[in-house]
Amino acid sequence: RTLWDIVSPCLLTIFACIYTSVHPNIPSPYDGPLRRLFRSAKIMSVAVIAPELLVAWATRQFISSRNLTRHETWGMTHSFFAYMGGFMVYHDGKPWRTITPARLILAIQEGHIAPIRLTEAEIEDASKGDVLSKGLVVLQVSWFGVQLIARYVYHLTVTPLEISTVAFALLVFFTYGLWWKKPLNVGCPRRLEWK
Repeated sequence: RTLWDIVSPCLLTIFACIYTSVHPNIPSPYDGPLRRLFRSAKIMSVAVIAPELLVAWATRQFISSRNLTRHETWGMTHSFFAYMGGFMVYHDGKPWRTITPARLILAIQEGHIAPIRLTEAEIEDASKGDVLSKGLVVLQVSWFGVQLIARYVYHLTVTPLEISTVAFALLVFFTYGLWWKKPLNVGCPRRLEWK
């Protein structure tokens, strides 16, 4: 095998895994396209260098969202949406700030914000993620894994890069599980009027 035959499937698999697994929080309404691109590139770079940090981030968000779901009538999608900056408070018609879930609940209880009437379907509609893109990555990683197993069975050399790619993919699958209900690449938060 040539160097390209080894490196290209590994790079393709790693890129596909990262592209579909990173679920960034909602950017500020003041962030332009270049700043959003830089932010995504920074998160993806961290995911390549230290994928365990991505898993830790996803685990923290999953636990926080699950705890919020236990105390509210929301589903996991609502909780993820709230934690990722999905609700922006507007005061006098101008964006004021994103609101944390705890402050949002308090503001609703005190009557400063009307109860939220947002369905999971509406949140998922704003999400850019779909089962097809994740399914294609699963197929790519599965094919990559089958090739590695076949090389091992026939006592052919398996490179450390290929083993690292499989380990990376396993971490990404764990992240998929944690962020399955988290919306992907939502462009702007939901507007809430302060009374």
